[in-house]
Amino acid sequence: MTAIMLTSRAGRWSRKSLIAACGMQNGTEARIRNPQWRGFTLIELMIVIVVLGLMLTFVMPRLGELGEANLKQSARHLTGMIRFLRDESQATKKMYRLRFDVPGGRYWAEVLTPSPDGKTAEFKRFRSTMADESSLSGQTSFRDLRVAGHPDEPYIQFSPDGWVERAIIHLRDGDNKDFTLWVKPLMGETELRIGYEEER
Repeated sequence: MTAIMLTSRAGRWSRKSLIAACGMQNGTEARIRNPQWRGFTLIELMIVIVVLGLMLTFVMPRLGELGEANLKQSARHLTGMIRFLRDESQATKKMYRLRFDVPGGRYWAEVLTPSPDGKTAEFKRFRSTMADESSLSGQTSFRDLRVAGHPDEPYIQFSPDGWVERAIIHLRDGDNKDFTLWVKPLMGETELRIGYEEER
């Protein structure tokens, strides 16, 4: 052990003064502690990791269920819109169609409207609380829409006699799972199936 000798103008320091000057008490160095400097112990870190792992184990499946729930909600809303437009077309004796914005995940109703002179007609937005513009729920998206009569035009047409165009609407949920919504003619019934299905 190295001896420390301190001197002052008045001479040598006393042992008590030397211990006080060196920050020593009972022959040991006094430690300065600050509560803000305290870190995590290894055990505490392990507990945090285990808790996070358990949370992910239980939460991730729930997120998948939520994505599928959003897709099913979107399918129900689309079915309701299809049935409403079919009934509205029969009641008013007008031609309607359900127009889709596939990249944007939106859809809205249009009605065939004659010009003022009655010589021509064009489809215009149909304003109704039951058939206003809507969007798919959550992270649900359209993959594509297949209608036999006009494969490149994303819409389903409704005739005054109750006829609904047969269509296949391909949907994808937030987990990239594909679903197929079949739109059947005549009654406008729909059926949601798991997977990407095409016309046979």
